[in-house]
This record gives sequence, C-alpha cells and structure tokens, in this order.
Amino acid sequence: MNEEYSREAVFEKLGQTIPEAEMQRAESYADLKLRRAEEMQPENAETYRSGWYRVLLVADLVRQLAFSDFTIALCQLSKYEPEGGIKENAIQN
Repeated sequence: MNEEYSREAVFEKLGQTIPEAEMQRAESYADLKLRRAEEMQPENAETYRSGWYRVLLVADLVRQLAFSDFTIALCQLSKYEPEGGIKENAIQN
C-alpha cells in the first residue's frame, strides 16, 4: 500500500463523509497514538508514519469514538428509565 493520508481515503474506507469536528477529534487522537507507538516501537516507525496506516487508524478511531459517544448517551438516557426498568415496561408482542 503506497497510499498517502487523505480524508477522502478515510471517507472511502468508512463509506461516508464525517463531520469536521469528528474528523479533527479522530485525527488528533490518532496522532497521539502514533507518537506513542513510535516511542514504544521505534523499529516500526516507518510503518507508523505511512499514509495508509494513518488512514486505517483514523477510520478505526472514528468508529471507536462514535461507539463510545453512543454508549455514553445510552448511559445518560438510563437516568430517565421508567420505574421497574425498560424490560418491565416494554410493549409485549
């Protein structure tokens, strides 16, 4: 893979475009992870610096951060759970 990093490549990997704020968040986190990986495994620094690796990492982090945000939102919704819980109050088919 000789792919250079581009957001378009990330969007292609994900199959959709991503809002600017989410991309910046994922790219910032990816840069942090890449710096740490280079410190821990300098023999693999060339791989970590390659565009294709960053494309894969950013795409993965977009997914991870979205899932984390979703999980946090669900936890916050549980504050509004009806007495007896959702299962007890669910409509039975």
